[in-house]
Amino acid sequence: MLNDTFEQLKNRKVSGFPHIEKKGTLAVGIVESTPVVWKGRLLRFEWLRGPGFGGNTNKIGIEEGCFHFVDMETNEWTKPFARGYSFGCAHVEEEKMYVFGSRGLAGGSAIDTFVSDDLENWEKIGELEVPKEFNIFNSSVCKGPDRYMMTIEIGGKSPLVGTVFTNFFAESKDLAHWNLLPMDRFEYSKERYTACPVLRYVNGFYYMIYLERMPCHRYVPYIVRTVDFEHFEMGVKSPVLWYGEEDRRIYREEWLTEEEKELVKSCVDTNNSDVDICEFNGKTVILYSWGNQATQEFLALAEYDGPMQEFLKSFFN
Repeated sequence: MLNDTFEQLKNRKVSGFPHIEKKGTLAVGIVESTPVVWKGRLLRFEWLRGPGFGGNTNKIGIEEGCFHFVDMETNEWTKPFARGYSFGCAHVEEEKMYVFGSRGLAGGSAIDTFVSDDLENWEKIGELEVPKEFNIFNSSVCKGPDRYMMTIEIGGKSPLVGTVFTNFFAESKDLAHWNLLPMDRFEYSKERYTACPVLRYVNGFYYMIYLERMPCHRYVPYIVRTVDFEHFEMGVKSPVLWYGEEDRRIYREEWLTEEEKELVKSCVDTNNSDVDICEFNGKTVILYSWGNQATQEFLALAEYDGPMQEFLKSFFN
């Protein structure tokens, strides 16, 4: 449950919303992506979905879901890996890249951990399984003061899962071996639709940006923070983003086909979702998805002119 009572909220004073500049659409048919800094380069981790789930792997001639990385400056791709996996995320630690992916097409019950020091050769080093009645979707990993934490978007028919999706949490000392925190105590939030999480730790708080479902098929990201994964404080400046005509900007014309450009112009837009962030050259890099939250989805880039710590805290000031 949220900590803030009505009395606390009505007496809180806030300044303006942080200024986020939407830079433009990067790709068509790509959504859940993680921006990471790898050996001085800004990359994005991507899940290329197979024919049964959106089907954008035909660009590389693979008939099943897989992962790869894309250079954000050149748009060059790394060799695909982890075939048959879905809903992944990435984390850099000590010159190694860790990737966490849901085993299977979508909605599996295990997350496997992969590691590489060159983005070409990958080793599976660990796994996290959940009971079979749960279905795993998006996840996110960050480093805290004394452990690594993972937030996991879970659906399924268990009474522990609330409105469609609920976020649960796991901890690790080494990024390979994960322990799921008790699901009947540590969750956010059974009360509402809460999906597509990104988790980051700064200055004593774990911040989580996640997706809320609004009336009339609209979806926008909200932000909360916690110190114990049991009690959460809502950012008073939520939502973090709101959909609009700025989403239709194209970041690099040469990166999209003419058909894709036409889709960008014509698609119904009711959604800003799947937010993920990192810090690069003193700025906060923001990847997000927009579109109709159904069959037409687009990956876009936004930016906050300041460090991630300042960005996250600004939603609570």
